[in-house]
Amino acid sequence: MCKQCGRPQRAGAGRCAACGGELPEAPLPSGRGSSADRFLSAELPGGRVLVGEGNRLSFHPGGSATPFLLELPSLRRLSLVHRLRYEALALTVGALVVLPFVPQVVRVLLGLLALVGVALALSGRRYTLVLESTGEVETRWDLGTVRRGSSVEQRLRSAWLTLADVVRSRGVEVREDGGSPPA
Repeated sequence: MCKQCGRPQRAGAGRCAACGGELPEAPLPSGRGSSADRFLSAELPGGRVLVGEGNRLSFHPGGSATPFLLELPSLRRLSLVHRLRYEALALTVGALVVLPFVPQVVRVLLGLLALVGVALALSGRRYTLVLESTGEVETRWDLGTVRRGSSVEQRLRSAWLTLADVVRSRGVEVREDGGSPPA
């Protein structure tokens, strides 16, 4: 956590990515922490890992990426935002745009492609964890896209409920939104 601007930072970074201020020394999280202090450990889609230990929350965005750390005492608000996979609607839009200009046989195939785009958009959700620390600094951690009703979604939702309970008990405002995070 940067002491100048209050933004969470990658562990082991020497300077703040946002303001360039010098960061305090912080040990890199290891997988060997005391299990008594650990309240959350969730493997998420795309090799992402969310770990809550003691007064820290860390997010590993991928296999070899340096984790982000957040000190829980500095957390003011926590939200889980989920939305449909709107990117999949590009298939539908593309098919509908071309539809009037092609022969009847191809129209049937484009109609099916448009339906596939809608089905893909409705079948999955993209989850984002939005953290607001003191100083109203907002950080977003992309937790990944999951198929609705899958075991991966159930695991993600279970991790969210655990995290929400822990931070709510510390007086942090907790919300769940079904729309896009504000820009």
